[in-house]
Amino acid sequence: MIENLTRLEAALSLAEETLDKQNLPGFMTKRWKRALEKAKERLIEQPFFSWQPNRLLIVSLPNKKIGETACKFYEATPNECRRIDKDGLCQAFFEGFPCWHRAAFLLLQIYFEEKSEMQLARIENALPSKSVNSG
Repeated sequence: MIENLTRLEAALSLAEETLDKQNLPGFMTKRWKRALEKAKERLIEQPFFSWQPNRLLIVSLPNKKIGETACKFYEATPNECRRIDKDGLCQAFFEGFPCWHRAAFLLLQIYFEEKSEMQLARIENALPSKSVNSG
């Protein structure tokens, strides 16, 4: 559960600052920033997750506006995002784009750890490289 919103905001700022240092195409930077913002909102509104340092299990509640009726369960790691209630990858990850699940993993990684040079290196490694097709 997210108990310290100031710390979550600081995690978002650090992730965005690190993202800005990456040499990504503009559209990928924009997508990552949207994914990070959505992750922050979801972690506040729907704090249903299980955190481990190497993976995040997170629940996505149904979006009634588009007719969804069931929760979706995801497992996010630094390298991929999978649906665990159904075989396959997260749709955004499958299409080669950042998803809010992996962005949530990144935010929680920062949120639950102390800021250090080692952590910054891990964050930079979790973010995509120069490759456009990074998830």
